[in-house]
Amino acid sequence: MYKTGAELVRYGLEQLNIAHCFATVSDYNHELYHQLSLSTSLRTHKVNHQLSATFMADALSRTSYHGKTGVILTTTDKIVVEGIAEAYISGIPLLVIAGSNSNNSINGIDPQLLLKPVTKACFRVTQLEDIVNTAFDAQTIATSNKPGPVLIEISTALQSQGDKLSQPLPEYPQCADNAAMDQQQDISIDTILNAETPCILVGWGAIDAHSDIIAVAETIAAPVCSVLAGNSAFAAEHPLHAGLMHAPVAKRVLKHCDCLLVIGAESATLDKSELPKPLFHVTLATLANLVDQLKVLQLEPRDNQPIVKAIAKNKRQLRQDWLEHNSKGRVNPIVFFDALANSVQDDATIVTGYGVHRGLTAELLPINRPRGFISPSSAGASGYCVPAVNAIKLANPHKQVIGIVSDDAMIINAMEVVVAVREKLGAIYCLLNSSHQHADNESSPVNWGAFADAMDCGYFPIEDNHNIDIIIRRAFETAAQGQPVILDIHIDSSRNSYYTEYQREKTQLMTSAGENTLSLVKRAIARKISGKETH
Repeated sequence: MYKTGAELVRYGLEQLNIAHCFATVSDYNHELYHQLSLSTSLRTHKVNHQLSATFMADALSRTSYHGKTGVILTTTDKIVVEGIAEAYISGIPLLVIAGSNSNNSINGIDPQLLLKPVTKACFRVTQLEDIVNTAFDAQTIATSNKPGPVLIEISTALQSQGDKLSQPLPEYPQCADNAAMDQQQDISIDTILNAETPCILVGWGAIDAHSDIIAVAETIAAPVCSVLAGNSAFAAEHPLHAGLMHAPVAKRVLKHCDCLLVIGAESATLDKSELPKPLFHVTLATLANLVDQLKVLQLEPRDNQPIVKAIAKNKRQLRQDWLEHNSKGRVNPIVFFDALANSVQDDATIVTGYGVHRGLTAELLPINRPRGFISPSSAGASGYCVPAVNAIKLANPHKQVIGIVSDDAMIINAMEVVVAVREKLGAIYCLLNSSHQHADNESSPVNWGAFADAMDCGYFPIEDNHNIDIIIRRAFETAAQGQPVILDIHIDSSRNSYYTEYQREKTQLMTSAGENTLSLVKRAIARKISGKETH
């Protein structure tokens, strides 16, 4: 059986059941691109920029079930670290397949060293017979423990090189990956049952354990809060849903908590000083075991009505507080998100970029489906939303995919709308436009209506709180015909979400601590030099 290196890469990805690959093409990977384009089970999408390709693969990985991994085809001279770093920080599995020249360096820079800090592993394949097994190893590494990106570098010479293989090609063992976000802390069923006011805190790692979380929460009457990444791990419509941990509803239940179960949220990302004690990190395996034990005990669920009524009351108060906010003739965020929720279907996916709008969306828009909300974790992912929406819509053409993007972020990657127009995707980009509200904005506001016309997108401006339901319904009807839509919402940005306020307070505290430390050092140096005390 005669195979080239590029053909073996294609075989390996097909064995991994990869359905989509996002590619930027040049002389260093043209042979790979050609072979992948011939696949009947793997669709390769040629995109404008490597960063967009990375965001698209990242988004597809976040919203896919059954361990599907996002794949990027690039070259070592086009690698953009920011997108790969975002996947590494967020724990998103990616395969980065990079064509290279025969020198294994670009302008003296070794791509392996460049990407080592933001990948779980880097492979440089030099032998034809190693290609398939390297792809399998990369998949296993990318999806095990805390998931993340893995680099596979293949030279142009090896891509074209062919040989007659003496052994049958290996097949990838289709087994479930066993991942734990944190080291398990011992917790017994008695500890949970003896707690009077237990709570559950979920993160991204709990995204596929929603049925087990519901089983435990309902049995012990535990309200469920989330970090921002775990916003879709527990349905907002469930009566025990308490929302983001920094918002008032969740803060109230956590205040009285006497046993906190943390599921799928990394300990390094949590400020333990803000959380109740005792705190137990529960792995998914331990969670499943707890569910089994509760079934064996055949316990009657605790009376949850007091906590359910308290949560419902606090949610109503929070919503009323937003409704009473003076939006000064612009669009009140709660009015917009209420109207949007009326048009969003149960299986829709909501995507935000990195910025204040992600906290606003997570707090005000109910998400009822696991993986129904995704958002990047780092500022290096600016421009994430538009290509991410495109990727999810490409893979799910019959489902609603809605992006929530700020006007600043839209400027970064607005041209990626071309993909949605070309593919007739019917994506919806909700542009939270606050440019007219900032007096200190030196640049002129973008005419998004003219941009939409030039790109052949539907354009629907929303300037105030009137007729929002009607405008959104018309926008969704247009998108359903395959035309991408830009909803230009003149949002009132004078009030921040509680998540954004928390982040800003945290930054200010860190800055103040740094300034205080610097002042102490200055005084110590002055005392050393002068031999006198300073004040």
